[in-house]
This record gives sequence, structure tokens and C-alpha cells, in this order.
Amino acid sequence: MKKISILFVILFSGILFITSCTEDPVDPTINFLGGAGYTSTDKTISVGSDVKIGITAQSGSAKLSGLKITATHNNIPQELLDTTFSSDTFTRDYIITIDNLGDTRLTFTISDKDGGSAEASLVITAVGAISTYTQKILGSYDNSTYGSSFASADGTVYKIKDARDNSTKVDWLYFYGVTNQATLAAPDDADAATIFDGTNGLQTWAKLNATRFRIVTEGAVWDNISTAADIETYATNTTLTKANMLEVGDIVAFRTEAGKLGLIKVTEIVSGGAGTITYDVKVQQ
Repeated sequence: MKKISILFVILFSGILFITSCTEDPVDPTINFLGGAGYTSTDKTISVGSDVKIGITAQSGSAKLSGLKITATHNNIPQELLDTTFSSDTFTRDYIITIDNLGDTRLTFTISDKDGGSAEASLVITAVGAISTYTQKILGSYDNSTYGSSFASADGTVYKIKDARDNSTKVDWLYFYGVTNQATLAAPDDADAATIFDGTNGLQTWAKLNATRFRIVTEGAVWDNISTAADIETYATNTTLTKANMLEVGDIVAFRTEAGKLGLIKVTEIVSGGAGTITYDVKVQQ
């Protein structure tokens, strides 16, 4: 590249200073594209999801010569792209899948033919995906239509015999009692053992999962809970073997014995031993 030299003559205190300067090269620039569908700032997504990132670059003193994309997770960089070209401008969209939980820094580095460069980066935080089950109906101990046991791993409602045969999957049972009223109880709950004590009662189950509950009092907005991180915000201090005295609108946090966190929103209760409870569930996968 041709450089321009300028000679300056400065007279100071009777001494002649002569200095020469060379024009500095101008590095290229790079920016993220904004607008609908683009990710241009730090973002939280569900693990395994895609982000669409657009970049636009402009040359400085020399033509653009290449672009590198690097993903850094747990301080380990992984090169996703290293492409070369020759142009004064460069605009391109990239779809990147984030498969690692936690923070991944995506760095886009543009370079030019004179060795100049510029970079732009953002952080994508991937959290565990969630499963959502809606309008699940459980019957109390005297209901012959609906099962009373629930598996949060796949949303299955079991009648008592099938629950016994699949005891490793059952996270809670429902009953409406005189004292506890509308209640979701872990299989290892003492009161549940007195309610479900027949031929297929809890004393015959091979496994009694130790699910733990608490009723959320922080004013959670159900529709805003969309990631595993959102669930974790509320599903803390889950220490109770049952959530009782439930009412429509209650949100119940739970932790399964396997450590999965989830939330239950009660949408309908029909009281009595033959009654039902209807709820929605959001649980970490």
C-alpha cells in the first residue's frame, strides 16, 4: 500500500526540529446485523437451539481477505469457520447450533490483506430445555375414571395398578382428604401411604420416589416460564413431601428424586374423594 510522508518543520526556542510521519493504516470494521430473526446481543436459549447471526464488514486501507468464527466454551476455543475472499465489503448470515450447556462466546474476526483485523463477539447462554404438559387430570383415591399417579418425565397419568408396576416413574399422587384437602404427595409421603393402602397400595410398590414440593409465593408469571433457568428461579427450597390445601391458581414447585426441577399450575379442582385436580406442568428435560 502506498504511504504518504509529510515533512513538518517546527521552530521552537530557536531550534529547528524536523519530523516525519507516516499515515497509519485503517483497520476494517465489523458489526452485527439487527432486526427480526437476528441475534445481535447476548442471549439465553434452550440447549440444542439455533441462533441466526448476520455480520457486515467494511474494508479500511486494504481489501478484506477473510473471516473466522470461533466458539469458546469453558475456555476452550473451537473454530467454526475460516474462509478467505477478496472484497471491499462483506455481508453474510450464519445459523449456529448451540449444543453445550452454559455460556458460549461467539467471536467473528474479519481481516484484510495488510494484516489489519477487527472482531465482534456475543455470548449465548444455553439452558436445559423443558417439557410442557397441559390440562392433565388426576382423580382422587375414589375416582374410577382418572388415575391418581403422575410421571413428570413423560406426562403419563397412571391408575393405581399401573402406577405400582411403574413405580420407578411415578413422581406424585393426588388425593382429596378431610384434613389436607386437595393434595399432591410424593410416593414416600406418610399421609399418602394411609390413603393408598389397598391391594396395589404404596406398601406394595418396589420404589417410592422422594419428590419434594413447595408452593410458590413469589408471584411467578406462568406464561413467562420458558426455559430450565426460569424454572430454577422458583423451584428452590423444595423440602416438603406434599403440597396440600391447594387452590386454583396455585403454582407448586417440585424436585424429583432424580434432581429434575419443575412447576405445576393448578387450573381446576373438584373436591371430594371421587373428585379431580387439573393442572399444567413445566419440567426440566
